[in-house]
Amino acid sequence: MKFVLDNTSIPVPTVHNAYADEDTGHVVIIMDFVEGENLDKAWVNYTEPERQSVIAQLQDYMSQLHSFQGTFIGCIDGTPCQDQYFHSEKENYGPYQTEHEFNEGIVNLMRKQGQYAFTEWRCDVWKDIMKDHKIVLTHNDFDPRNILVQGTKVVAILDWEFSGFYPEYWEYCKAVSRPDWEHPCNRSRAIDQIMRPYYKEISVFWNSGEVIH
Repeated sequence: MKFVLDNTSIPVPTVHNAYADEDTGHVVIIMDFVEGENLDKAWVNYTEPERQSVIAQLQDYMSQLHSFQGTFIGCIDGTPCQDQYFHSEKENYGPYQTEHEFNEGIVNLMRKQGQYAFTEWRCDVWKDIMKDHKIVLTHNDFDPRNILVQGTKVVAILDWEFSGFYPEYWEYCKAVSRPDWEHPCNRSRAIDQIMRPYYKEISVFWNSGEVIH
């Protein structure tokens, strides 16, 4: 969050301290309180021009974020990937030096679910489609519930604990991997205006998720 605060105009709360609780081992972050309403609640009351205003702000913020390219795949501090995609796994995933290595990590995770012919087919599809992407700084939990607004002004983007450097399609695929499809924000497909859609990649992502999860 400090990197984002120092290098972009993306609104994030100022962090004052962070430490690991000795009893629980959980990381505790002390930051400014930001007054606002979650976008998923505010969206339903917006007019179309108001929605477009919010979309334009988020489009700018995501463009700024994704302009930072990385030389590895993993958390911003160089540690392994912290992602719900691997959340139930005990072993570390990454950091990876190349997209090819990252893909091998995904494929190995799929194969853990069983050496089935269909799994191998999916592995081959993943490796064929998910390649030749830039590695960019990614929020990795971009969802209306993690965006605060005051009126139509975006005042904070929250929950950066999964952020890191990932292939450029990852942000989009994560954002549409498990949404509330019937929510007006998703029915309007605002995400396709906020960032570049990766339709080929999301089709593979959805398919492989059935194996991984």
